[in-house]
Amino acid sequence: MNRRVFALPVLALVGCLHHAIPKDRSVETTLATPGVAAPLTTPLRVVTFNVYSRPGHEIAKALRTDRELRHADVIIIVEAHRGATDPCSSACAVAKELGFHAVFAPGHVQGDGPDGVAIVSRVPIRSAEVIELPQFDVHWNDGRRIAMAATIDVEGKPVTVYAVHLENRVTVAQRRRQMMPVIEHAKRRSTPVIIAGDFNTSPFTWINHAIPVPTGTQDDRFEELLRAHGFDTPTAESGATSRYLGMKLDAIYTRGFDVGRFAVSDGSAISDHLALWANMTLRR
Repeated sequence: MNRRVFALPVLALVGCLHHAIPKDRSVETTLATPGVAAPLTTPLRVVTFNVYSRPGHEIAKALRTDRELRHADVIIIVEAHRGATDPCSSACAVAKELGFHAVFAPGHVQGDGPDGVAIVSRVPIRSAEVIELPQFDVHWNDGRRIAMAATIDVEGKPVTVYAVHLENRVTVAQRRRQMMPVIEHAKRRSTPVIIAGDFNTSPFTWINHAIPVPTGTQDDRFEELLRAHGFDTPTAESGATSRYLGMKLDAIYTRGFDVGRFAVSDGSAISDHLALWANMTLRR
């Protein structure tokens, strides 16, 4: 057999096992077009949505047509994608359609370009930085994990927003360890805090990152960690945020906010995740 022909499927398999680090890891920034979006009102509506690498116009349509998501003020997007021929990321495209601001941080290469986390905001984003997270060799679909911290202004007060995407096939202890850089970063901030994203708190733990063992404790133990470090877990009773197996994978955690209504929304069924939203006001 021609060795080069044999090498092609091997290389393809390796690509599925481990996702490369993007050559350009800089944070992409999008500024809002003045006068397009309505001004910020209270309460603040925060949405977190793993969009499964869908294109920006589909995400924007899902946000505009969903009766709950259309009122979003801050949107944490997980698995935002920037294709090789795209002028900018899907988060950037969403921001341009909605008249919002956005920051996108590429995490690892997925298909024709990087997937990453993003924050799309009705109000200006003053700064953004990437937080590198501990990486575990989970054998396949493995890649760099990151979070992003951004500062926005709410009612004239700085608020720190975190977009997070944690690994799937890890133990309770490993998930808690992967989250610690975000927690430590947030503890150094004196601002109110919003931490949101896909924490992959499935009802399984994993033996050697390959064999799932049903436990039902991932979300409980993870939320214990957040509360132990002074954060609130207001969406703990959100119910499933995945379309499969009733899994609660996504969450919104806060410090310095009073959270009112929260729920999941279908998001026009563009993803294997549901969107999770919560209304909140700054604690006086």
